[in-house]
Amino acid sequence: MKRKNVTRLSLTLILLLIIIPLFSSGSFEEILAAPSNNALSIPTQGDKISTDMEALGRLYRYVDSIYIEEVDKEKVFNDLASALVASLEDPYSFYVPPSEATDYMEGTTGVYGGIGTYLNKPSPERKDPSDPSSYMVTIISPFPGSPAQRAGLMAGDLISHINGEKVDDLSSHEASILLRGEPKTEVTITVFRGGTSFDLSLIREKISTPTVEGNIIDGDIGYIVLSEFTPQTGEQMLKSVKDLIKQGIKGLIIDERNNSGGAVDGAMQVANIFLPANKTLVTIQGKKGSNRDQRYISTGSTLVPKDLPIVLLTNGGSASSSEILAAALKDNNRATLIGTKTFGKGVVQDVFKFGDGYAQVTTAHYYTPTGENIHKKGIEPDIMVEDIKLEDEEIPAYEKLMTEKSLSTFADKHPEPTTENILLFSEQYAELGINRDILNILMRNEYLGRIPFDDRPVGDLVFDKQLKRAVEFIRKGK
Repeated sequence: MKRKNVTRLSLTLILLLIIIPLFSSGSFEEILAAPSNNALSIPTQGDKISTDMEALGRLYRYVDSIYIEEVDKEKVFNDLASALVASLEDPYSFYVPPSEATDYMEGTTGVYGGIGTYLNKPSPERKDPSDPSSYMVTIISPFPGSPAQRAGLMAGDLISHINGEKVDDLSSHEASILLRGEPKTEVTITVFRGGTSFDLSLIREKISTPTVEGNIIDGDIGYIVLSEFTPQTGEQMLKSVKDLIKQGIKGLIIDERNNSGGAVDGAMQVANIFLPANKTLVTIQGKKGSNRDQRYISTGSTLVPKDLPIVLLTNGGSASSSEILAAALKDNNRATLIGTKTFGKGVVQDVFKFGDGYAQVTTAHYYTPTGENIHKKGIEPDIMVEDIKLEDEEIPAYEKLMTEKSLSTFADKHPEPTTENILLFSEQYAELGINRDILNILMRNEYLGRIPFDDRPVGDLVFDKQLKRAVEFIRKGK
């Protein structure tokens, strides 16, 4: 068996292997792996790539010599690069041409108007008419507090149209750009869920949020919302945990629900905070012969008491780096997972500049500490607490609720975000035939969206069943 390199983790480690979510708003880290000179050098004569490129070059020159019009060589270059990466038939690999490079980089570093969803879409060349997920946009997770979340969009929902335009022939990046726009402008999406389609009109907002938010709930339990991973997340998490421990917490809940991932090293830094020395965090395995295989182990620099109970909340929107953290803590018996099964994204990507554009290419699988490949499988929680879901038969009533803007109308008339007003809303609209638990959550999210981010309450122990179950577990240990 080939020996893997063993790497000890420090909080200053910066990996050039990243998982970047595609998005319609929000921001994530900028880490660009510049390929070595060898990576893009011309191969030696006689190999298949050399033969093919020589043949393609002859075709290119012949077409350029006989085509009746002037050949746009810049367009040919970008189309060839796009086609090459698209031919991998990998939903997480794509080429961003120069015309979209600025938008792409603004998306990695800036804040702009959007509906707040992390997205994924296979290349148009992979379209399978029998499988809507092969040509529609998949919502990996709604951004916390975003218009998408308040409207009830959830991980796994599909988007078939944006402002009436079918997304079938769009790349993931092109679809993402269509969802962006100036704050306070409207965008209409057609959602496909459970075989039923319905339109939703959402108002774009300027969305920005810290990656780590910690506070005390229920008197003496630490609660940290972990919204995404950046290279700074480990440092932010360590500070938040130290602050909570100083306040004498009896347990800690880390909320990774709808965290679509981010920097791999950020997830490992967080895991390292809670684990003793020499525990496997993750194993990354690249292509045979690529020398990318690495096993990362903890350093034992944790300052967290070993007997402090920890719960990790997960759902179908917990993906990629979120799953690395979840597996590291679960497999090493350091945290109990509560919620629903994670998304199942067990691959990592390199992003590098190519020409005047950017290429993102899947370069490795990652394996959990117990050696599991969770790609397209996800991680099962230790304690299952189902999400509140809209049933197929409830969709027409839900569409009516959103079309008539019932949530905002009610909030205008009852501006106080109290439990009593939320329950009053669900009572008034129960006749629509929508589960009251769903009505409560929708109204709660509407109120949250009207509160400045820094003033929003941390945690909901009234309507959030998964969080309530986590508190119960910490209190009773079962």
